Amino acid sequence: MNDLHELFVHKLAQQYYIEQELVETLDEMARNTTNDRMSQGFADHRDETRTQVQRLEDVFAALDRPAEARDCAILDGLEEDRRELEAEIEDDELLNMVYLNAGMMTERVEMTAYEGLTTLGEQLELGNDVQQPLESNYDEEKSAFRELETLATAKDMKSLWDRLTPS
Repeated sequence: MNDLHELFVHKLAQQYYIEQELVETLDEMARNTTNDRMSQGFADHRDETRTQVQRLEDVFAALDRPAEARDCAILDGLEEDRRELEAEIEDDELLNMVYLNAGMMTERVEMTAYEGLTTLGEQLELGNDVQQPLESNYDEEKSAFRELETLATAKDMKSLWDRLTPS
């Protein structure tokens, strides 16, 4: 990798990997959580993520490159942590907290990645056919994060916080 454009493509390929992986992960978490609001939220974001994958494919096409996915150690680490906790936790409500936290952490990573891609795209003057899909994905990630924040303070989660917090 010798220039800013190749760095952009590398980061784009990592984000493509992340979004593809998250379609399956969000589906799994939607099925496994026992909190109905969280389940619906994960299912809705899974559907959004499918659209985000398509947008990233559009960005690759605008760059006249085939869509490619590159492993992303950050996502792989978050997924490994979530799976380890799933294997160790038997309490459904505590597992719901793991899913909530995993979702929030993942959204933060995605928002940061899209901010970086947008900045690189601006520096490279890649144009609206590249920038607009990235900005749309970023906006959806921000919205998903806000929904998770709201869920973390919702009444049905307060009883869980009270039960799980030592007196």
